[in-house]
Amino acid sequence: MELIQRFPLKTIKNDREHGRASAMVSELMGRKLDGGAGDYLDTLVVLVNKYEDEHHAIDGNMTPREALRALMEANGLSQAEIGQIIGSESAVSMFMKGDRGLSKSQIKKLADRFKVDASVFID
Repeated sequence: MELIQRFPLKTIKNDREHGRASAMVSELMGRKLDGGAGDYLDTLVVLVNKYEDEHHAIDGNMTPREALRALMEANGLSQAEIGQIIGSESAVSMFMKGDRGLSKSQIKKLADRFKVDASVFID
């Protein structure tokens, strides 16, 4: 299977491997996957999340902005990509500058995407 050749299913040991695995997850998300590709994606997400939990855990003392920055960095995502997730790049920019908060809908989308509790993004 081409996917396994591009990123074999194995324990992620460093940030470089994490970046490659996260890129693969991003590439596959939202696609209609057939056969074992869906199982591959599910397993890869588990491996990525395990690495993130062990190496890039969200500190309970972080502000919502700091938490989002940490999640973006850990997942190799840009502000534009976060904008695609929540539906507005300008909303991400204003949030990151501290000019506004996130809507309930945007918080839910981020929590779902990063598999974290929604309270991470609430001031």
